[in-house]
Formats: sequence, C-alpha cells, structure tokens
Amino acid sequence: MKSKRIWAMMGVVYMIIIFLLTTYWITTTTLISGITGILLFPAAGALAAQFYNRSWLLRHGRFDGHEEDPDFEEPPQGQPGAGKQLAFGVIFTILSLFLLVWGILQAMQFFEAQS
Repeated sequence: MKSKRIWAMMGVVYMIIIFLLTTYWITTTTLISGITGILLFPAAGALAAQFYNRSWLLRHGRFDGHEEDPDFEEPPQGQPGAGKQLAFGVIFTILSLFLLVWGILQAMQFFEAQS
C-alpha cells in the first residue's frame, strides 16, 4: 500500500469522528469531554501501518513504491532497517490498541455521568 493511502484513510477516520462529535453536540448541546484515547487512536494506527509498510518495502527491495518494472528482481536479502521498522510497527500497534481501549472507557464514563 502506498503511504498516501494510509494517511488518506486516517483522514477519513478523523472526518467520521468529527462528524459524529458535531452531530452529538448539535443534538444534545453538550460536548463530549475526555475522549483523548479515541482521538489519538487513528494517528497511532496510521503510524503503525506506515512502519509496517516501510518494513515490507525494505524487505522486498522496493524503494519507489509497489510499481513493478518488467525487469525487477527482488534482492536475495532485504535492505537493512526492516527489523527496526517492524519493531516500531509493533510498538505503535500496541499503543493504538491501548488508546482505543482507554478512549472507549473514557466515553463510557462520560455517558454514565450523563445518565
């Protein structure tokens, strides 16, 4: 996947979140407070996907993206740095899952306090 698509999908997720928050605000005239985790989750997920993408590109020797030349041959060994990119991808995956769970718990606390 090209990195532009990763960041575009993150933008779509943020548009959906902003739409839902605005709709809730218009409906109830109350702002939802304490949803930091939900708002940071898409950015951490996009960073994780970006690191996984870079790791794949380095392992397969593709520097200019996924466009294939007819004469392209994958190198027998990947480029250095793929393991580091993969490790950062795992770290950001764990961070994004933590942020999602934390955000859901924050939202549940907010809605409990409202009722």
